[in-house]
Amino acid sequence: MAPVAGAMTARWRCLSALGGLLLLVAPVSAQAPAPPAEEIVARLMEANRQRDQRLAGYRVERRYHLKNELYSKNGEMQVEVAFEAPDQVRFTVRAQQGSGMLNKRVFGRMMEGEQESLRPENKRRSAMTPENYDFRLAGEERVEGRRAYRLEITPRREDTFLFAGAIWVDAEDFAVVRATGRPAKRPSFWTRKIDFLRTFKKVGPFWLPARTESVTEVFLFGTSWATIENGDYRVRLQPVAPAPPQGSE
Repeated sequence: MAPVAGAMTARWRCLSALGGLLLLVAPVSAQAPAPPAEEIVARLMEANRQRDQRLAGYRVERRYHLKNELYSKNGEMQVEVAFEAPDQVRFTVRAQQGSGMLNKRVFGRMMEGEQESLRPENKRRSAMTPENYDFRLAGEERVEGRRAYRLEITPRREDTFLFAGAIWVDAEDFAVVRATGRPAKRPSFWTRKIDFLRTFKKVGPFWLPARTESVTEVFLFGTSWATIENGDYRVRLQPVAPAPPQGSE
């Protein structure tokens, strides 16, 4: 089962990078024509910078579920996730059932991959920036009833922290609200394919991961389907610095 765990870890590195796109409101006219891709990405990056300044942390109840076709095995784990900005995350297992091997090797490796993705150098490697991706505006769609820009993204290098596919950027908040694709680099010779879809939900000024669905094909181990669902978030903001007294220099 090690190849499956390795593939899941690589996919989670890629997906965890998206968790950093917890972006803030940047108003734009609802009737305005779509700006060019370069402007959308620039506003996305600025919103991300503002998010880094405001987010102190969050807690969320998460459910992992995995089904393997070839071995007819299922695994499920319920975990409390506690994130502390800028790069600390802690997992507390609340309950688990099904295959103990799947739970330990696959879900455990996913959590390790999420921790690894928070390292400063890996954040830079995975960020939605022109240094890492080429962006092309592919149109507009409605996502959760809101206007969104669809950007096709092409990674500039083969890297398990990057992915090829598409992102949807909310036209009002300039936040990623949906992402789909596959890793830019296969994690191993054994992994034939990894495809994923991730959706986000609005929590105050942030858009946080809601649900991730993925399909992984690994040689000798067949196809596995994984689902990650996040419940209600409890978000903490950084304290606001008091305004200086009037007349002070």
